[in-house]
Amino acid sequence: MNLTRLSMTASPLLTALSLSLALAAQAGTAPASSGKNLDSAVAPKEQSAFDKIWALPVLYKNNENPFLEEFALTGRAQFDYFNVDSNKGDNDFFEIRRMRFGFDSYWADRFIQVKATMETNLRSFNADEVFYNRFTDLFIGLHFSDALNVRAGKLEPRFGYDRSMSDTLHKFFERTAFDDQVFNPGTDYEPGVNVFGKIGNWGYLLGVYSDQSDKEFGDFNGGSSYLAEISYDFSKALQAEKAVWALDYMHMDNNENSNVFVSMQNAAATYFDYQKGKFGFATQLGYGNGIDSKGDIYSFMLMPTYYLTKKLELVARYQLMLASEDNGITTLNRQEKTVGKFTGDTYNAVYVGLNYYLYGQKLKLMAGAQYADLSGGTGASAGYKGWTSLVGLRLFF
Repeated sequence: MNLTRLSMTASPLLTALSLSLALAAQAGTAPASSGKNLDSAVAPKEQSAFDKIWALPVLYKNNENPFLEEFALTGRAQFDYFNVDSNKGDNDFFEIRRMRFGFDSYWADRFIQVKATMETNLRSFNADEVFYNRFTDLFIGLHFSDALNVRAGKLEPRFGYDRSMSDTLHKFFERTAFDDQVFNPGTDYEPGVNVFGKIGNWGYLLGVYSDQSDKEFGDFNGGSSYLAEISYDFSKALQAEKAVWALDYMHMDNNENSNVFVSMQNAAATYFDYQKGKFGFATQLGYGNGIDSKGDIYSFMLMPTYYLTKKLELVARYQLMLASEDNGITTLNRQEKTVGKFTGDTYNAVYVGLNYYLYGQKLKLMAGAQYADLSGGTGASAGYKGWTSLVGLRLFF
C-alpha cells in the first residue's frame, strides 16, 4: 500500500480522533448520563462538558406543555478508514460512512411522535456532489400504551439482531454477512407500518412494508414484505442489565419491481442479547429461503464482549454461513466488495475489535480487524480469502 496515499487519506480521520480525545480530556471521566438524585440533601452532580454539548440540540423540552413536549435536532457522523488485503485484490480508503441530520419531536402529552432523518451524500464512495441522498426514518408514531404503539411512514424493518437497534449502538463496523444476503444494501428503509408493544415480559412487533423504495416513498409497485416478531425479557430472572430473546420471521413478495429484498422469499432469525456487568454476548441463528438458484442459507453468529475498563470494551464475533447451492452466498460486505463480488457455499469470518467510549455510545472510537473465508463456489467469481482492518469514529446526538 502506498504510504503517501495512506497518510493523505487517513489524515481527516486522525484529525477527528485528536479533537475527540481533546474533548475527552476536558470533560474528565464524568459519565455520559446521571440518574436522579435520590438524596435531596446532596447537591446535584455538575454537568460535564459533554453533557452540556449534547444538551444543545434539544431545542425545547417541557413535559408540562400538553401541546409540544419535546423538539430536538438529531444527527450522526461516522468516519472510517479501512484496508482490504485479499487473494482477490487490495484496497484502502477513508470515507464518511454515514452523515445524517434530522429532528425528533413529541406532541400531545407524548401521544404523537414525528421523526425525520435525511441521509446526505457526503460519502467518499459516492462521486455525486449533490448534498441530499435520501430520507431514512420519516414517520409519525402513536403511543396508545406500552402494549400498543403504531408507526407509519418510512421505516427500517427490525429483522434480526443487527437491526434490533440503531446503527449508532452497534459494537461492530458492519452487519453480519447473513444480513447482507437478506437486505439489498442502500434500500433498507421502506414505506410501511409497524405495530408493536410490550405486555409484561413479552414483546411483539408486526410490520407490513412496500418493497419498492427510493429516496422518499417509492412507487408502491414492488410487492410487499411482512414481518412478525415475538420476544421475551429475561433480565429480571437472570438479574442482568439485559437478557432479551427474540424470534423474527419475514415473508417477501419479490416481484420484478422489488428492490429491497431481491434474493430471499422467506427469512427467519432467532437471537439472544445478554449483558451483565463487564461481560456480554449476543448469538443468532438465521435461515433464508432464496429465490431460484440462490437456494437456502443457514447462519450462526456468536459475539462475546468484555469491558477491560469502564470505557474500553473488547469485542469478538464469529460468523458461519452455509448455502445449499454452490454459489448461494455472495460477498456483500461494504469493504470486501470494493475488490469485487465473489460467491461460494461456505463462509467463515472472525472479527476482533476494541471500542473506546468517550461519551457512551454517543461518541466512541473503534478499531478492529476481520478475516473472512468464502469457499465452495464455481466459476470465475468463486472464493475469497482476506483481511480487513478498520479504524473509525462514531458520533450521534
